Amino acid sequence: MKRAIEQGQNFSSRYRDSISLSLMVRQAIYFLPEAIRSFEKEESHVQITPKFQYEGGMDSFLKNDVDILFTLKEYTKQLAGTTVHELFRSHIYLITDKDDPLASKNVITDEDIYGRTLMVGGGSPALLRSVQQKLMSSGRISYFNSPDHETTLTNVAAGRGVCLAPGFLNDHSDQFSWIPYDCKDTFDCVLCTHKTDNRDSLQKFIRILKQLYNEAVAFPL
Repeated sequence: MKRAIEQGQNFSSRYRDSISLSLMVRQAIYFLPEAIRSFEKEESHVQITPKFQYEGGMDSFLKNDVDILFTLKEYTKQLAGTTVHELFRSHIYLITDKDDPLASKNVITDEDIYGRTLMVGGGSPALLRSVQQKLMSSGRISYFNSPDHETTLTNVAAGRGVCLAPGFLNDHSDQFSWIPYDCKDTFDCVLCTHKTDNRDSLQKFIRILKQLYNEAVAFPL
């Protein structure tokens, strides 16, 4: 209730409209702060409100509690009344501690991971689970179940193992090494909006985000 009151105070003092965006973690849309800055130069009366929901984002969107949902395209196939906007493709990376011998490599192959302990689970999307399963079925790695991404990173930092993750989870803090994994599969990252929401401001904000990603062709995703 306190958060709702404070949000209402912000809205009434400056803004006349609001666009809410659900995403699992802050780093999922790396260019979000830059997009907000650009958008508010043109639409200063519209408030962009990120809502960080590691779980439950899809339910919030389906209940019309949020205007935009960041998700993977594989989760949108059965959505009705929704417009899907393709944003970027994200590759798979191996995450290691900075002092790990693998941190110096330019690309990681399956053979590099053999003999290591791989963190798995943690709500991984279907594509990542299939890659993990392929490695586990080889019988040449150990694995350790981890409930979520933050726990996985803690385990990596503690030297318990390494993990594979989509590039959009990289916070670019330089705490860990993110090495490209030799795999052609990618994650299609998209934004979903409600077909009934035809606000020009909404479309403008999405165009700004897409333009930022299109211009960042050399940015690791």
